[in-house]
Amino acid sequence: MSQEFSFKLDFDDFDRSLLGNPPPAVGSDDFKSKITGFFAQQFFGFGGKARVVIDDASRVVEVLWTKDTNWKDPKQKALDMLNAGQVEQSLPILTTLYHKDPSDVDTLYRLGLAYSELGQYQQATEILEKAVEFAPDHAHALVGLGVAEVAAGNLLIGEEWLRKAIHLEPTNRWALRNLAGALMKQRRFDDSLLMISQCLAVAPDDIAMMIAYGDCLSELGRSNESEVHYRSAVKTGGPEHLVDLAKARLTKKSEQAFRSSGDIRPDVVQYMKDALERFKSMEVTQIQNLALELTLIGNKGLNINDPTKKHQIKAWTGNFSGLHLISIMYAAFQQFAPDTDIGIDLSKEYTIAAHLEH
Repeated sequence: MSQEFSFKLDFDDFDRSLLGNPPPAVGSDDFKSKITGFFAQQFFGFGGKARVVIDDASRVVEVLWTKDTNWKDPKQKALDMLNAGQVEQSLPILTTLYHKDPSDVDTLYRLGLAYSELGQYQQATEILEKAVEFAPDHAHALVGLGVAEVAAGNLLIGEEWLRKAIHLEPTNRWALRNLAGALMKQRRFDDSLLMISQCLAVAPDDIAMMIAYGDCLSELGRSNESEVHYRSAVKTGGPEHLVDLAKARLTKKSEQAFRSSGDIRPDVVQYMKDALERFKSMEVTQIQNLALELTLIGNKGLNINDPTKKHQIKAWTGNFSGLHLISIMYAAFQQFAPDTDIGIDLSKEYTIAAHLEH
């Protein structure tokens, strides 16, 4: 006969959100039925069997379980699910493991991270606080607790936990990264720059931190120094959304410099007027091909504020500045896809150019 194991938990200690929406009332017949089914299903999934005994008087649930020959390690199963991004699906397993052994630091850490990932920050902080109570030197749990507190809006508390993690592991990339973010949210940009520098010393390819460095400099009134960091992020490459963010920062800086000499740029109006005149002798497909060629050039980077750098294109002869090409591109897209966002708003200049051309 297989050895029987058991654990107990109070009615109020169970996360009722795992029993359906809306969750059953604590102690109700629905609650008892669903919590019995919950643990039976979980242990069946591990390759075991469970029976549930409910004591209404003491408001306690006792789970008695056995292992079958096809028993699977539930901790490894939960870890595999987390690594696969199946965070919500891992919660029932992690919750079962937690109630089976409330002092298991690995389970507490993973359950806390799962709650945090799902935006359930109160549950996350409660579980992760238990993890660091059992293991005060668990740097990763300290980082997770700090991240959850910051996400919940408790910036100073989160900062304290993150600094404790850094004290234990001064080169912990995630502690440094998240502390930098917490300091930025507090508008303590000088302090944040220090953390970002330390993070980049550990992880020089972290383009999120390159962008954050540029943002801090901009907030400190040192925007002339920020461009190099945004360009480094684009050059380094990485997740597409971060590369696009760095490009957007550069575009914004270029547009600010572009508009510094006035609300309307006469040179852009003239570039567009000339382009519209040339479009009259072109088929739509030719204009589309021109726009595509200019887009490919633009993706490599065009400086609209440097008139000395010239470019050549296949469609037309001559040497063109970056601003000239961007102006032609904007006018070209207006002929067949007017809602296209090329990264800079030249609608005022185009309206004037189109009016003059008519």
